[in-house]
Amino acid sequence: MNVILIYKSMPVEIKALTHTNTDGTYTIFVNSLVDHNVQVKGVLHEISHIQNGDFNSEAHADVLEHLLHNHEIKESDLPYIQFFVVA
Repeated sequence: MNVILIYKSMPVEIKALTHTNTDGTYTIFVNSLVDHNVQVKGVLHEISHIQNGDFNSEAHADVLEHLLHNHEIKESDLPYIQFFVVA
């Protein structure tokens, strides 16, 4: 899986957000205004959504968020993901 990371200024309440691309890749926008550890947690959270197929789900976003908070992934779970950072 290919993931493009783009760092940009966003409201501090937003750690990261994901956009699905037409070519099957994902772009994760990472908040450049928050601490690095918060950025990493935000990216891992978004990867969890991708792995769970949440972007193809018809479930309400609040339900998906509740379910996801009970199952976060770790950096060690990511060996098959290629990250591309856009500056």
